[in-house]
Amino acid sequence: MKRGYIDTPEGQIHYRTEGSGEPLLLLHKAGLSSDEYTEMLAFLGKKYKVVAMDVLGYGNTDLPKPEPKFDDYVNNILHFMAAMKIKKANLLGHLLGSSFAVEIAATHPEMVKKLILWDAIYLTPEVRKDTQAEYAEEKVVLKMDGSHLVDVWKSRGPKPGINLELVQRSAVEYLKSGLGAGAGASHRALFSFDPEPKFPKIKCPTLQMYGSGGALFDRQSAITKLIPDCQTKVLENTGSFPFWEKAEEISTVITDFLQK
Repeated sequence: MKRGYIDTPEGQIHYRTEGSGEPLLLLHKAGLSSDEYTEMLAFLGKKYKVVAMDVLGYGNTDLPKPEPKFDDYVNNILHFMAAMKIKKANLLGHLLGSSFAVEIAATHPEMVKKLILWDAIYLTPEVRKDTQAEYAEEKVVLKMDGSHLVDVWKSRGPKPGINLELVQRSAVEYLKSGLGAGAGASHRALFSFDPEPKFPKIKCPTLQMYGSGGALFDRQSAITKLIPDCQTKVLENTGSFPFWEKAEEISTVITDFLQK
């Protein structure tokens, strides 16, 4: 795996890359960074030129001012692709990244060969409105006794049986997003976006993936019906950090889909 930076109009973007050949661009979930795909790069890089970027405000990519809106994030991804000389790519997005991927596939079909979505976000208008209010303010407030670090730890969902090293890895990535400022900005942008009118405009072959029992499980079947050329793969016993926990299994499913 190699790491690098590249200039865009919004600033320098940090990325991880592996392999050669047809491009596969990976967009991470909110609260993490391109590190979410570190384990998968080794597997996907055997057949593709895989690039995982830190979107604005995450990992080693700075959050620009003023706070970016949804379209600003999408435009930055397009600028990143242009800077990396990627004219057309397979696109994989997880949660936050899935919404960016949906928008790009719907509005720039010439740039997306195939689309893979993990836990694509599709909320009812009522839930989306409530979620917007919930994330109106999101930032870690420093406290003298360090209890703010405990709050971040608890927000990562530690529970009996979970891999605590992955919980810590997730907490560190969240803190790197400007003590939550990057996460807050992206959440506010994310929940301003209504994907429903975009799904029918996606014309490329699409693979929708999610873990059974996930937070968005009940809404995923509706997405499959809205995207014209969409198939679904449900993975059983998938935990909170699927791409860290089941990198090889998920990479195999993705590779099989892309090679058909």
